[in-house]
Amino acid sequence: MVTAIVSLMLFAEPQDGFKYEVYEADKIVAATYTQRRQSLLGKMQSGSLALVVTNPLHQRSNDTDFKFRPNSYFWYLTGCEEQNSALILAPDGITVDGRFCREILFVSDKNPGSETWTGVLMGPTIAKELLKVDAVVSNKRFAEILSSSRANSFSLIERPNGLSGRVKSFVETFDKWAEGKTNVNLTKTLNIQRSIKSPEEIALTRKSINATVAAHEEALRSCEPGMREYEIQALVEYIFARNGCEAVAYGSIVGSGMNSCILHYVDARKKIKNGDFICMDVGGEYHGYASDVTRSYPANGKFTPEQKAIYELVLQAQQAGVQASVGGAPFGSADVVARKIVGDGLVRLGIIDKPADARKYFMHGTSHYVGLDVHDPGDYGKLLPNQIITVEPGIYIKEGSPCDKKWWNIGVRIEDTILITDGAPINMSGNKLGRSVAEIEKLMAEKGLGNRLEGRIISSLWRPRFDAMNCLTESHSH
Repeated sequence: MVTAIVSLMLFAEPQDGFKYEVYEADKIVAATYTQRRQSLLGKMQSGSLALVVTNPLHQRSNDTDFKFRPNSYFWYLTGCEEQNSALILAPDGITVDGRFCREILFVSDKNPGSETWTGVLMGPTIAKELLKVDAVVSNKRFAEILSSSRANSFSLIERPNGLSGRVKSFVETFDKWAEGKTNVNLTKTLNIQRSIKSPEEIALTRKSINATVAAHEEALRSCEPGMREYEIQALVEYIFARNGCEAVAYGSIVGSGMNSCILHYVDARKKIKNGDFICMDVGGEYHGYASDVTRSYPANGKFTPEQKAIYELVLQAQQAGVQASVGGAPFGSADVVARKIVGDGLVRLGIIDKPADARKYFMHGTSHYVGLDVHDPGDYGKLLPNQIITVEPGIYIKEGSPCDKKWWNIGVRIEDTILITDGAPINMSGNKLGRSVAEIEKLMAEKGLGNRLEGRIISSLWRPRFDAMNCLTESHSH
């Protein structure tokens, strides 16, 4: 990257400014965001005002930042993906430049000099045209416009962590304005609204899931002992990008051997050994919408009797959990049936003495909502049509567990993304990506035989280089 040595040119104005372009044709349309804001405004009390801000930009190291991602609540209500932005909703309205407005979006001004370094901004005029908010103004006017409100109650929807920069200024200004006013929590109301997915949201989730399924398939075809976990991770994330995902929905989990028993393992440095079992929990993010899919498999493509016994027990629990995830059922229905199957099964295998002891090996919940966040908000009441959840039971028997050591280092999770309907649930990922032992072994036997050989090519190019580096490292360690 260009270093900060030449940053004296930061404010230089080029003769010709940059043209703002929209590169994607399948994003959610402005009218949908308008409907969301109007729905929330309709639930707000007279005399109230709500603020939602985007995320601050977080520093990675020195003068390098993490890639920016908008706050999900802010993104849900505006469609705005730019930094240093905020939204005010006021059911009684605020006068802005002589106009009565119930919704005001604050964005950065265009600055051709800084855009040379950090990218093209909409600016208020283009943002107004694209996002169709009542009023769009410079974020420099936040304090001025907020001070003109006569609201007597307020809601700050999801106070962000790690406040910095202009977002910190928004929140500090708002806190000062809100002193002495009544705090009304709108977050729960918005959580319920967010949990019901529109057809557009379901379509974007499907694209995320399709990319994730393709990534799992390539990983299964390409995996073999001797690879590093990071090779599988790199392949998976490459397939995400090739299918249009802008990011991973969460840190990719590729854990082999003992690491298969670490629920959120993300280091991915271990060399995969023959006989290792792999737990791979990965999901792409497409236009903000997450997928969440886990598959577990033997590194060499063949299940041992112990691996197969644990795997098929988890699969039985998952299938029952999916079937229990019907509209109108309690949110925890999948967990109840999955936990019973796992408990009874571990007793039958002689791993535990009584079903209640299964918590030692199945220590997490079975479901969560999925949407703009991989752990999306909701009220965890009854399941409702057009909600999207996961069903993901697991069994993790780490080394040293109080059972026969033939079970040690087997970590199995099977997870799919499920759409709740008026009828039977739809397994959005599992209907496309096989789950049975036979299906997994068949897919892993297709190494180099399918039409999608990119993963094998990448692996063959990378591994000799890394093996040579490892040899050098090992020789210097003696």
